[in-house]
Amino acid sequence: MAFPLLAYFFSMVMALAIAVAALVGFGDSQLHTTRLPHYPAVSIIAGSDSDALTNSEKAKEAQRVAEARKAAEARRAAEAQKAEARKNAKKQAMLARVRRYNALAYGYASGGARLFSYAPGLEHY
Repeated sequence: MAFPLLAYFFSMVMALAIAVAALVGFGDSQLHTTRLPHYPAVSIIAGSDSDALTNSEKAKEAQRVAEARKAAEARRAAEAQKAEARKNAKKQAMLARVRRYNALAYGYASGGARLFSYAPGLEHY
């Protein structure tokens, strides 16, 4: 009984590992083929030792990352505020239910401060 379950589990884990390895390998190969190689000889011939295009790309990417981080922080803050409001609303609803139950159970709704009884004939006590 346990052996088939273990074999199935390990086969699923291996299948997942193979799929992840294939996807990572494919992404890595795509990264290597789409990125233009940097030839230092070209920049030396052109008279500049640093690649201005790469530096501007890095600056733009850093700016995008900073903006994305700010947006994510704002989103998290809004979600936290919504969650806090939801929690407070649930708490208020629960307190209202308890007050309503207590008012009905102890007879406050009818003006008297007596315990409500379900037994017939004891409504006047």
